[in-house]
Amino acid sequence: MTEMNHPKLSKRFCSFGVVAFVCLLFVSSPAHAVELSIPAGGTFDPFLLALKPGVQMSPLPAWMDGPASIKPDSGRVEIPISPLWKESTVEMYAVTVVFEDTGDGGPSLGWRHQEEDSTISNGLGEIGNPMGLNSRTVLLPQSLTKDGGILVVSHAGKFDSLLSLAVRPARLDETAVLGGRRTATLVDDSFQVYDDREVSGARPVPLAGDVRVGTIVEAELSAAVEPLKDVIEFVAPVEGQVEGAVIHLEALGLDPEATLQVSVNATPMGQISFPSFALDDPSLVTDWNGRLLLAGWRKGSLFVPARHFEQGENTVTIDLKRSQGETGREVFLRNTSLHLRFTPPAFSPIPDPTPAGNPAEVRLKDAPPAVDFQAIDPILPGEDASEPPTNN
Repeated sequence: MTEMNHPKLSKRFCSFGVVAFVCLLFVSSPAHAVELSIPAGGTFDPFLLALKPGVQMSPLPAWMDGPASIKPDSGRVEIPISPLWKESTVEMYAVTVVFEDTGDGGPSLGWRHQEEDSTISNGLGEIGNPMGLNSRTVLLPQSLTKDGGILVVSHAGKFDSLLSLAVRPARLDETAVLGGRRTATLVDDSFQVYDDREVSGARPVPLAGDVRVGTIVEAELSAAVEPLKDVIEFVAPVEGQVEGAVIHLEALGLDPEATLQVSVNATPMGQISFPSFALDDPSLVTDWNGRLLLAGWRKGSLFVPARHFEQGENTVTIDLKRSQGETGREVFLRNTSLHLRFTPPAFSPIPDPTPAGNPAEVRLKDAPPAVDFQAIDPILPGEDASEPPTNN
């Protein structure tokens, strides 16, 4: 299969179902900084900035402290943000950066307040093999943004890899989270939940190894990044009575019309399901031929009935079915795992020798002994329960 690279990407800004490009500015000379200033928008409006193929931006929201500055010569974009006290309803900010991931670590995020510089992320991309179209969302620390400052997105020497970015204001809300293994840190308009490890700015750690929680076993198939050319196969040993299973994975580069078909032991199971996404998602971009693409990693899953598993080794096959007319970007998988639910061990009472007159009485193992109420001296009215009764 021929792999094609199409660097020309544009960003589409959607608001209430109407596509509106507010401004189109072309940078005539990359050696000069450009300041972008458009009349301000609302309090919770995002700031959207596309860099390819031409510079496009949304109106400046009320929480911005001035125009954005693009500095191609130093590979930086600077966005001034007001102190939180100026917008009482805004309590935090999240930034989404879309870029071509060449395997060099990707763009970095920083914060400048007066003369002090702080690092938010040393790199949003992968290190090693080129991944293609990628996207990362980072929740900016409130400890930095509370006093205002400048968000700095930089990619020195690779500024052309930056495609677009979006800064969105957020409010804090009390949310009850079931379980203690993960922390819900950010929820977007589509109710997609990000945990703290996803939006911290650090590079994600592969979910390697197997985990058992009660009767649930989360078995790793492959935590590392795997290129998916056409078909990939995993082997999963199973011991015990399975009640059902769910395949989980993360995919990057998958066209929204393409599918991942799954087979277990050569029996087709169906296709991986991915959550829906909003059409104004900052990670949604338009390819050179007008096709919509969703940048970054997407989580998907598929239920597998218990009857398809055998004792011993089982093969799990994932087959990439590309859509007609797509551009052929390379697809990657990571954190591929098989979650299995096993039948719990049977609980049965243990018979205890009983008198002949009570043959039906059954006593559970480790049950507390019966209380002999006749061995307890009664407390007469007017007596103190803390002191033993005395004989006059």
